[in-house]
Amino acid sequence: MIDDVAAGDNAGPDVDAVETLAAFAAACNSLRADRSYADLRRNASPGSLPSSTLSNLINARSIPTPETLRTFLKACGLGDASQQPWLSALERVSTGHQARPAGAVRVRDARPRLLGVHAAIQLPDVDELPPYVPRDLDADLRTAVTAAAADGGFVLLVGGSSVGKTRALLEAIRTVLAEWWLVHPADAVRIGAHAADPAPRTVLWLDELQRYLNHAARVPVGVMQQLIAAGTVVVATLWTDEYDIRTVRPEAGQPDPYANDRDVLRLAHVVRVPGAFSTTERRRGAVLAPTDRRIQIALETADAGFTQVLAAGPELIQRWEQAPDRQCYGMAVITAALDARRVGAHRPVTRAFLDAAAPAYLTPDRQATAPLDWLDQALAYATTRVLGAAACLAPVPAGMGQTAGYVTADYLHQHARSTRRTVALPDAVWQALIAHHHPDDCARIAGNAERRGRLDDAITLYHRAAIGDRYLVHQLVDLLFERGRVDEALQLLRDRADAGDLYAAYRLADVLTKLNRVDEALHLVRGRADVGDAAYRLVGVLVGLDRAEEALQLLRSRADAGDVHAARLLADRLVQQGRVGEALQLLRDRADGGDGYAANQLIGVLGKLDRVEEALQLLRRRAESGDRNAAYRLIDVLVEQDRLDEALQLLRDRAVAGDRNATHQLTDMLMQRGRTEEALQFLRDRADAGDGYAARMLGGMLAGQGRVDEALRLLRGRADAGDVQAADQLADVLAKTDRVDEALRLLRDRADAGDRGAVQQLARLLIQRGGQEQAVRLLRDRADAGDGYAAQQLSDLLRQLGRKDEALQQLRDRAAAGAENAAHQLADLLADLGRADEAVQLLRDRAEAGDRSAAYRLVDVLVGQGRVDEALRLLRDRADAGDRDAPYRLTDVLVEQDRVDEALQLLRDRADAGDRNAAYRLVDVLVRLGRLDDLDDEVAAGTPEAARAVSEAAKTGAV
Repeated sequence: MIDDVAAGDNAGPDVDAVETLAAFAAACNSLRADRSYADLRRNASPGSLPSSTLSNLINARSIPTPETLRTFLKACGLGDASQQPWLSALERVSTGHQARPAGAVRVRDARPRLLGVHAAIQLPDVDELPPYVPRDLDADLRTAVTAAAADGGFVLLVGGSSVGKTRALLEAIRTVLAEWWLVHPADAVRIGAHAADPAPRTVLWLDELQRYLNHAARVPVGVMQQLIAAGTVVVATLWTDEYDIRTVRPEAGQPDPYANDRDVLRLAHVVRVPGAFSTTERRRGAVLAPTDRRIQIALETADAGFTQVLAAGPELIQRWEQAPDRQCYGMAVITAALDARRVGAHRPVTRAFLDAAAPAYLTPDRQATAPLDWLDQALAYATTRVLGAAACLAPVPAGMGQTAGYVTADYLHQHARSTRRTVALPDAVWQALIAHHHPDDCARIAGNAERRGRLDDAITLYHRAAIGDRYLVHQLVDLLFERGRVDEALQLLRDRADAGDLYAAYRLADVLTKLNRVDEALHLVRGRADVGDAAYRLVGVLVGLDRAEEALQLLRSRADAGDVHAARLLADRLVQQGRVGEALQLLRDRADGGDGYAANQLIGVLGKLDRVEEALQLLRRRAESGDRNAAYRLIDVLVEQDRLDEALQLLRDRAVAGDRNATHQLTDMLMQRGRTEEALQFLRDRADAGDGYAARMLGGMLAGQGRVDEALRLLRGRADAGDVQAADQLADVLAKTDRVDEALRLLRDRADAGDRGAVQQLARLLIQRGGQEQAVRLLRDRADAGDGYAAQQLSDLLRQLGRKDEALQQLRDRAAAGAENAAHQLADLLADLGRADEAVQLLRDRAEAGDRSAAYRLVDVLVGQGRVDEALRLLRDRADAGDRDAPYRLTDVLVEQDRVDEALQLLRDRADAGDRNAAYRLVDVLVRLGRLDDLDDEVAAGTPEAARAVSEAAKTGAV
């Protein structure tokens, strides 16, 4: 049907302004024009539009369903392409009664720049934003948003700065949820407020999620779960390094400051945004280029990504690094801000900070000749927009006409972090951070100062940050001790202990003891002896001071109060003191009370005292009560005491009770002592009693003794009775005693009955006897019947026989049927046959279909064929797509190809993003290559792993 209504210049009513049912009905009546109900019903065919339905629609009696509206619009001449505004209007009308969240706007009305979409290059006569170039990830992203809209969900885009995350996310929710409400909270506190009173059909927009996670209030995982459970669609963006540092688990024993963030991110459906446009994305951009010159400029720029060019990234770098000589003050201000952010200043830097820090980047003559308004001039240069898109520094408002501070452009920060990573900050900049920067960032800046060896600065910063943070307090205490500021450290620990921090109290007690201030230490710990493990620390202190009786008394009082651990510790201490009688009585009492650990302790003490009979008696009682470990320990002690008959009788009793281990151990013990007939008779008795395990053991022993006929009779009887394992054993014995025909007949019968194990055993036996063709036929028949293992055996056998074309066809058929292992075998065979291009294409197709192991096999094949650049591109693409192993495999290939500097830079970038594994590997590569000067650079850059490596190398004489 021709869309005649939409074809006119001003066709149809303005439905974008419709908000109420009455307005919607009026718009529908206007669209109907002079069509009668009969005309509409006829036009709707094969759909249905009863008169009552049309009357309700036209007269605003009820809200129509989307299906009814589509049928009506079709009857009025609107094609599918013109129906969306009407469907959106229906959604607004049907949800108009629902509460509107405070400060919310419709998704379709949200302003991109306010949501964080980067401004673009400005040219004459163009819109603020260029047309959206569709991305490869759009389908997955919109599917994820649609799924989240059904029941609530969290969709997160992860990628570098200026790669198009925010724009892609905005386009996705505009397409899928245009009529929903959008809330853009100012901080983490507002997120909690929305979770406490959620509104339906709401999108919560969290661009640059790190701003909310770094907030003092953070975003508790419980709040995020509450939002999702309420049906909210949470959408967010996050830089790759911010994501990685929050999702990598720390090593055991290390602090875990991102535990909550990791739990929050685990709730997200993550979509990775590559750093550069793909070939297909660039092709889509080329189609749009004639409509907007900025797209053409971005496509023609070879040394920067498409989205980065649109956001004026390269021009920002040029404005900073190549500032004219007269703008040296602006360059200094930008550098000061970038260096501050590089060492952890996430909050905006203030004018006072820039005033104090920027002179450190100027020569003495520039400082001396600076005009009075040098800072105003510098800020004017730094905040000027480049190509109308972005500035090196962006002012942050503190109210109308007031500036709270300045933030650096993301793209410029990422560039500076790489180029200045080993450049030390001047002293004046550290002092300016201490004096003029926000306390929220002090912990991060302190950590960077500590790693760079600026311990006094770190102490000052930790003092500002540590209030209420236990972990930071102990970091600060460590530094104070390291700097010899003992009294300050003790006072800090004392304050924490008084506030209820047990760890601080214990640590304070340890330090006081080492300082020979024993009475203070004892008083401190005694006051907390009823809490946690303070009592045990007090015991340690008392023992260390030769006050053992006090220690024993403390343990005894806790044991009497029901402390099991104290009782065990008390027994050990009594034995060490030579008070064995007391220890034994204590352990007997506890063992009689059901304490199994005490019983074992008692047995150990009795053994050391050579009171074997008492130990044996205790073991017997525990064994009789069902303690299996006690039973086997009893047997071991009896054997050690040369009381073999008693040990054997115990084993017999356990074997008869069904303990297979006892059957095996008894047989071994008899055989080792030359009592073979006795062992065989025991197994016969057990077999006659129906013990299949004993029967199979007996068959194996008889065959080993050369009594083959007896073994065969026994195993044949078991096999006939349905014992599959006995049947396998029977075939093995027949084959090993040259009765191959019988073995083959037996295996064929079992194979015909559907026994897969018999098929495999039969094929192996046929091959051993030279019946390769028979084995091929057998395996082919089984493979055709759906036996995957037989199919794999068949392809291996065909290759061994040199029948490679048959093997190729068989593997192709299996791969086509979905057997992943067959596809990999096929690729290996193709490569072996010199048909590398086919192998590469096969693996590439499987890798693109999501087969991760095929991707890594493809890398190996490409490298083996000398196609290293292709392999590297593949690994880089996988790394950009979020494959965590890809960067390390990429590093390995680069090192193997002597492209060491590239490998090191890759590892440095990941280490800077918080990847500890990358930091360790970087140090390892540098040490192996003997590049100790580079290692020193890593130390200067604050890589703690590098500092440790240098320390170790110094100990061994390597440096």
